[in-house]
Amino acid sequence: MSLFQSSATPFFLHKNAAPVTEGRYDVILSPQFYWVKKVTLPVKREGEAKKLAESVFEGSLPRGHYSYEVRKAADGDFIIIAYDRQAISDALQHYLTQDARVNHVYLSQFACHNLDACCSIDDASSLVNLNGLLMQIPRNCTDPKLTMETFLEEVKPEGKPLRLGTLDEEVVERKTFIFLAAAVALLMLALGVEYVDYKHAASRVEAQKEALIEKYDLPPTTMQLQSIQKRLLRIYTEQKKVRDALMRLSALALVKGEYLKKIDLNKKDATIEIMLSDAKREEAVKREIAKTFKILNAALTDTLLEIKVAL
Repeated sequence: MSLFQSSATPFFLHKNAAPVTEGRYDVILSPQFYWVKKVTLPVKREGEAKKLAESVFEGSLPRGHYSYEVRKAADGDFIIIAYDRQAISDALQHYLTQDARVNHVYLSQFACHNLDACCSIDDASSLVNLNGLLMQIPRNCTDPKLTMETFLEEVKPEGKPLRLGTLDEEVVERKTFIFLAAAVALLMLALGVEYVDYKHAASRVEAQKEALIEKYDLPPTTMQLQSIQKRLLRIYTEQKKVRDALMRLSALALVKGEYLKKIDLNKKDATIEIMLSDAKREEAVKREIAKTFKILNAALTDTLLEIKVAL
């Protein structure tokens, strides 16, 4: 499989996609292949935010070797994406076989950022834009609908493509470091550890600590680091609450012809617009929402139901 072909056809890769055996493709990855969060951080530039990306996802990712992409949103928040390069490479080899060629690989969050309507991927799932984050939900769009096939005819992938080489270079460096550290330890054991060596080693560690603090522009005291940790944990908790709310909303038991028209969320509440198939469905839908949310108020205009719920 080559990563250096040109004149490629856009190919939206999701876990139910049909494998292809020939052609050249610009692969656009479904949100199924990465994790995305929109967060507020105490920094201004994308490069500074990328240094904090691992902390933002701490404890919320499956086991793996992750890389991160960061894009600053129009409202000043940061969109941070975590992805496992090896897992994506394995997926490409599974879905593009034989004479199929990969030109570039893009994240749909950035490549399809201009998507502003529900886009049907297949009979069972759709790609939607929820407050600036693209998500694949387990539900098809209602008519009239935009299909992924139609959308790909116009899309021109934006943003830099992912680098998906193997981790061999990284592994070699790690092994070299381990071997060197072991050799130093054996040498010190053979010669005996003297007090002066300990002092020198302690000085080197302190110098390395100072270098890391300067390189990553970290505060020098433990109290300040803990303050940053608490702030990031609070951000993570708020984002998790929003994500959980979106998952519950996507699972609402709506009947044929009904769909979520709009969702506005903030830290405390969410306003939902639902297009009903019939105005008589108002109370049934409100009861369904009340199973998982506290309804603050509701209003029905024709068949458009607007509900505000607490998060």
